[in-house]
Amino acid sequence: WWRRGAQGVEEPAVEQSFSTPRQAMDEALNRLVAEELRARGFTGSLPHFRRRDDQRISLISFQHFSSGGSFVAEVATCSPTGYTTSWGKEIPPTKVTAVDISERRPRLGSPQFPEFGDHWFVYGARSYEPGGQTVERQEHYESVAAEVCRLLDDEAEPFWQSASA
Repeated sequence: WWRRGAQGVEEPAVEQSFSTPRQAMDEALNRLVAEELRARGFTGSLPHFRRRDDQRISLISFQHFSSGGSFVAEVATCSPTGYTTSWGKEIPPTKVTAVDISERRPRLGSPQFPEFGDHWFVYGARSYEPGGQTVERQEHYESVAAEVCRLLDDEAEPFWQSASA
């Protein structure tokens, strides 16, 4: 694992130490996926990102399993003016998240995508299982984050572009 140093020379990156697998996974998501989303015009931070244009707001939200070890990435769209829930709550365009949307909200990686189907990105054991607190090498979490980045091209972008708000 290498990084470009202050003089533009590649040097070994310092391995960061994380106390939990979730911290390590979130760091990889922030460094790889959030950076990729920002390059695509998204704003926000983990766990919610949004991109607004004249036709829609494209949304992606990440949710970790309560016992750790995995997460989902759900995508959705809404009107560029925001979203109104079924009970009348108005959520402005700068605050709406994928989890606010009650309509179709597929999970990246699902075999049935873009229809509803389940898929969890697994990065470790659940907290109550043996090894559940073991933090792997950074490369492990980076490979999971890289899979999310690949699915941005293969699933998310086509979904966002074809969805009517």
